[in-house]
Amino acid sequence: MITAYTMNGGRLERTQLAAGDPVPANAVWLDLLSPTKEEEAAVQAYARLEVPTREEMQEIEVSSRLYYETGAHFMTAPVIHQTETARPEATPITFIMAQNALITVRYTQPKSIDFFVARAARQFGWCNSPETVLIGLLETIVDRVADVLERVAGDLDTVSRKVFYDPAATNGDAPSNAETTTELQAVLRALGRNGDLTSKTRDTILGLDRMATYLNTPEALGARKDVKARLKTLSRDLRSLAEHDGFLSSKVNFLLDATLGMISIEQNRSMTEQNNIIKIFTVAATALLPPTLVASIYGMNFEFMPELKWEYGYFLALGLMVLSAAAPFVYFKRRGWL
Repeated sequence: MITAYTMNGGRLERTQLAAGDPVPANAVWLDLLSPTKEEEAAVQAYARLEVPTREEMQEIEVSSRLYYETGAHFMTAPVIHQTETARPEATPITFIMAQNALITVRYTQPKSIDFFVARAARQFGWCNSPETVLIGLLETIVDRVADVLERVAGDLDTVSRKVFYDPAATNGDAPSNAETTTELQAVLRALGRNGDLTSKTRDTILGLDRMATYLNTPEALGARKDVKARLKTLSRDLRSLAEHDGFLSSKVNFLLDATLGMISIEQNRSMTEQNNIIKIFTVAATALLPPTLVASIYGMNFEFMPELKWEYGYFLALGLMVLSAAAPFVYFKRRGWL
């Protein structure tokens, strides 16, 4: 699908091109979304250059992402999208600064591009040339990345409270081991999602920073002072976001280590409680063995048992059972096993 953008009264005007439609001669931006072979051929004939394939866009070498060829500058950077879902992605988008128009080739629909189109359509004079369209696109993507990092920072603050704050101090009731384990497992999943998100935002920031460095050369965007000033601000914002992203990545690792430590503590506490229960049953079974032996002996039905004729034989047997049960308990107590 090809979308052509032309200037109309100082604002961008959008035109959807159908199959076979000619490219407007005054187009300042051609946006190719999942283009077909025919659409690629039409744009190549209009701009007199070769549009990179999807496989070429996914190459990670800097020389394959930033280069000058046939009178046009080719720049590819991963752009994060689907950040509200459980599977955020960073898909490469190619920006081609041709002599007569900006050309973008993409196989995804990040919200940042939609935001840019809406803003450029209502804001007068913001984007009036291919160079300013490119800078505006990059600025909008950077703003989107900043929003994502702000959301990650908020999520990490929530996770930090769950890990380190004592729930008994606020609710009055200490959670059970099962509840604590379930909550910590949810914390691990949240940390995994945020860690993946910061990793993909870092890829976007690094890709855009390389683009900004490349565009800062005189032969890339010319010598327009307004463009250079916006590009300088863009580079400064990218460096700031890179530092913030690094801080959030460190915080994710710190909270991950803390959460794993808390899970280990909960597991050890659970094992200790289980061992105490087993110890109680073991002591009880050991203490009841001698009385059971005494009762078994005097429960036998032999005819010749002298103790059966004793006047105090019954009381003697009871005392012997009590004494034999108390002796192991006292022994275990002195040894510190109870």
